[in-house]
Amino acid sequence: MSHPNFATSEAVKHRQRTFLAGLASAHATRVPLPPALTGNPYPPNYDPTNSQWKSLDCPPGQPGVIRLGGKDIDLLRLWQIVTQLGGWQKITQQQNGWAQVAHQFDLPEFLPHLSNSGQQRPVGQILGHLYAAILQPFDEFYRRNMQEGNRRAMAAGRQPGVNAGPPNVNAVPGAPHVGLQQGAVAPNAVGNMMTQHAVNNQNSTISPASQSQPLPQSPHLRQSSAPNFQSPAVPLDPTPQASSQLNASISAPQLTKPTPDASEPETQGAKRRLESEEAEGKRARQKTVIPVNLYALELIFSQTETTNTTTPHGSVAPSRTQFTRTKVEYIPLSREIDFTGGRDFNALEEDYLRSRRRPMRDINEWGTVDIESLTMSIRSRLNAELSYALTTITLLSTMRGPTPGSGFPISQCTDLLEEVLDLLEEEAFGTTPDITDYRLGNGAEMVRHRALVDDVFEKESMLFAGLEIRDPQYETRGPGHRAGNIVLTVTNLIRNLSVTPDNMPCLSRHERTLNLVLRVCGITMSSEGTPKPASPALALSDVINVRKDALHIFGNLSNYIVFSNPNSPSNATTLTASRILEIIASILIEPFDSVPPTQFLKQSGVPFSHSRPSSIADLALDVFTRLGQLDSNRQVFSRVMPQSLIWRLLESLVHRLPVSDLDFAFLNRDPWLSYLEKSIMAIYTIAFFSPPELKKKIKTDRPLCFSQVMIRIVQRFVSMGGSPEVRQWHLAVARRAVEAMKVVDEEDDAFDTSQSTQTPLAFGMGFIDGNDPGIEKGIGLLASRRDAAWELLMRDLDPVMFSELESLMRVEC
Repeated sequence: MSHPNFATSEAVKHRQRTFLAGLASAHATRVPLPPALTGNPYPPNYDPTNSQWKSLDCPPGQPGVIRLGGKDIDLLRLWQIVTQLGGWQKITQQQNGWAQVAHQFDLPEFLPHLSNSGQQRPVGQILGHLYAAILQPFDEFYRRNMQEGNRRAMAAGRQPGVNAGPPNVNAVPGAPHVGLQQGAVAPNAVGNMMTQHAVNNQNSTISPASQSQPLPQSPHLRQSSAPNFQSPAVPLDPTPQASSQLNASISAPQLTKPTPDASEPETQGAKRRLESEEAEGKRARQKTVIPVNLYALELIFSQTETTNTTTPHGSVAPSRTQFTRTKVEYIPLSREIDFTGGRDFNALEEDYLRSRRRPMRDINEWGTVDIESLTMSIRSRLNAELSYALTTITLLSTMRGPTPGSGFPISQCTDLLEEVLDLLEEEAFGTTPDITDYRLGNGAEMVRHRALVDDVFEKESMLFAGLEIRDPQYETRGPGHRAGNIVLTVTNLIRNLSVTPDNMPCLSRHERTLNLVLRVCGITMSSEGTPKPASPALALSDVINVRKDALHIFGNLSNYIVFSNPNSPSNATTLTASRILEIIASILIEPFDSVPPTQFLKQSGVPFSHSRPSSIADLALDVFTRLGQLDSNRQVFSRVMPQSLIWRLLESLVHRLPVSDLDFAFLNRDPWLSYLEKSIMAIYTIAFFSPPELKKKIKTDRPLCFSQVMIRIVQRFVSMGGSPEVRQWHLAVARRAVEAMKVVDEEDDAFDTSQSTQTPLAFGMGFIDGNDPGIEKGIGLLASRRDAAWELLMRDLDPVMFSELESLMRVEC
């Protein structure tokens, strides 16, 4: 006895192909279906330009599938579902019948009208019309095949179990299963019918076909309440003996096959044994009734043999029927799953895509939230209360308000914000106070971001690394939440709040929020000379995640952050500027990443076709350029950054600029073009607040090749063609490069206001007679590359850029 649980993929594909072949043949004499739907070409001499199927949305490479409302509908599955529910007519007569079928394919309830976008049509109505137009001809074709096969079987007068001759290739595909409604077809019978029809699809008339014998009706199933169908293979006027033999052959699966013999007594004895076993089998079945799925029961009968024997007198003995054992095979009805390791990845992927299409919830859907209760829950420090409060605030921070740019108004919940910050400081540092004076040391070695990542990667790659305890306070703390998880939750909460435009001004002016977030990102050196987190509650992997959150927070708030009193900044301002510059510099001064784009991709092993700049470096450049837009912030940067760090940062940025033609080929992509513009803007910011002696070093340093790299960028971007919009982006990059060179060429202190901008003129004295400081002297930065500068001046440039280039190529005044 065979018990197949799942159909193989080849059987599924064969069933799909035969179904599509029959579907194409059913429409061949009408309007042929498109090849993208059936996988079969159009008939010869057919013009598809005027086909009514041009509006069908057939996904390429997926035969048998149409797209409706953004969902893929498998026609074979649709036909099977409709057949199991009773057919097209029964579903149409039912209320919301087609809506239930549409629910099986996860279709929306309504779809917009094609002619009038303001109106909507029920998707069930559209699905019923599609079924009637595409699959209803196939139903009629299949029903005609069944009827024709029944008539042929009845005309042949064959009985189950009797050898009526050689097998007929045009046999009936199978009598309707018991329990099916009249006019419905069995969905599992389509394979055999389609196989024969694919052979005869060139005939003008449709002929039924199958390779299996008709299935008789079991006497057990006649007791069912479903209507009974007479098997076409049973004679219309059977003899009592034939009827007894038929019942015996059907209802006695334990029957043993008698040994063939020509003697009449043994034949009569075999009949008596069969009748007795039949009676015993019937009595046994009256006691035990096994429920069998009518769609899943398949009866396989073997044909009997007819033997002719010759008597000693030369006469031929009459033939007799040899009874055979009836084999009953139970095939359970199961869902076909393309699984791997016991998991249905297709279903998982559909759920994931469905969750991504789910719109973001509105803040009003949450209902009324008591902010004071949340504040008290955080203040209690109880595990259950903390978990509830932090989860609620995190969900509220991700929601959006009814108007664009609105969300959870943290500016109206100052007590809640203070409690969250108290929780962050308590869990991260306990009672340890913060330092009051923190400055970047001149020449001190800075812990680079890649060194932290490599250290964590090396520890996580060791054997049994997953069994190690990650909590530094595991031995001292009691049962409860891990302090590092609370710190990560709070920083993620602040990051979510900083995305809302209404919260940006409030958070940017809240010095304690900025200082605490940056303090948690701190790194110190242990006694063994290895980096360790400044917070005892965090591990190095936690610090890496917190630093990313901090960069995102400052990236969202950078347009609103203004350092007050730049001439003599406060300790809080100095502390904030020093810590954010330390995080940015630890990412940008990495020698491994400070290379042109082509070399960076070769080192990282990323394919050129899917290449993007480093996300963490791009984020650091974005934060630095945004914070450095205001002159007051630049002045604070110049006070807290030592010259050695300024030089290392500028050198790293210059080394990231494109040099070769292959490097410039990447700049046609938006991510790389944005990355280059941010790098040049960062160079301009550094050159602006650099002291005069450092500008002179930038101008004269030969290994740096500052002027050569910058003028090459200007040449390439000025000469690039394209649409006016794209050319505007290219000219913006070239303009930033010229401005950076001009700032370096001036060699003066940008924050020195002691000198007058214009010399007072005496009475009767013109500008030419006075000492006009506007007259530039000395050798320009592009004096050695006058040919390249003259070529640029011949192009169509704006007046400001033209005057700056002309000033950079001066020789002596």
